[in-house]
Amino acid sequence: MIARIKARTRQRGRDLADWMEERTGVMSIMEKVLYEPTPKRGMWLYTLGSATLFLITLQFLTGILLLFYYVPSTDEAWDSIHYIMNEAYFGQYIRGIHFWSANVLLLVIGLHMMRTFLSGSYKPPREMNWVVGVFLILIVTVLAFTGYALRWDMEGFYAWEVGMKIASYTPLIGDWMVTFLLGGDTAGPATLSRVFAIHVWLLPAALAPLIGVHLFLLRKHGEYGAPFEYSERLAKLRRSTQMRVYLEEEDEERTGGGE
Repeated sequence: MIARIKARTRQRGRDLADWMEERTGVMSIMEKVLYEPTPKRGMWLYTLGSATLFLITLQFLTGILLLFYYVPSTDEAWDSIHYIMNEAYFGQYIRGIHFWSANVLLLVIGLHMMRTFLSGSYKPPREMNWVVGVFLILIVTVLAFTGYALRWDMEGFYAWEVGMKIASYTPLIGDWMVTFLLGGDTAGPATLSRVFAIHVWLLPAALAPLIGVHLFLLRKHGEYGAPFEYSERLAKLRRSTQMRVYLEEEDEERTGGGE
């Protein structure tokens, strides 16, 4: 009985997938997007990019839910967070997921960047993807910092003050940038409005298209480490070594002939 139910469920799932594929081509698109050949060496390390994308998506989704209750006002910011944590349905879980996934995101994106560097994935023809990745990690870092300030408690307030003090040492634009981000000479209501706009609108608007470019370049060039790329690198090393030895021998012969 149970076996027949399982078989029928599988068959209906296949029928539904075939129906969707015939009318929309969504299964082919998903297969192309989700499946990417990876090198056998360190295969699991190549999942760090997908883990980063998952965590960023989780940040977007939980952040949208938090926006329903958060009030970007110096008088009500902390009270709204207290309401989320104690009164709103599943608010404590949603904010907890948002908070801890942000911390894990910084760790995972750092490991992803380290793997990319150590495996040589930044080399031609993937230099542009490396540059885009650097911009992405900078944006994520600023997102984490601005999100920390949105609580507008003592920690968030003084963290922003210290950050602005550091930013004031930026050559040429430091003083102007600090005045703009503070909304005046000192932190106040205008400051929180700017922090909220940067965290919720400006940085996500910059992050989303850069992620699209990053994924496009990844699909275009693939993951580094295919067998032919390793063999090509070794062949280049052998040729360069042989050329260096040959030139050294020529120099020795010329030196010996001159004597």
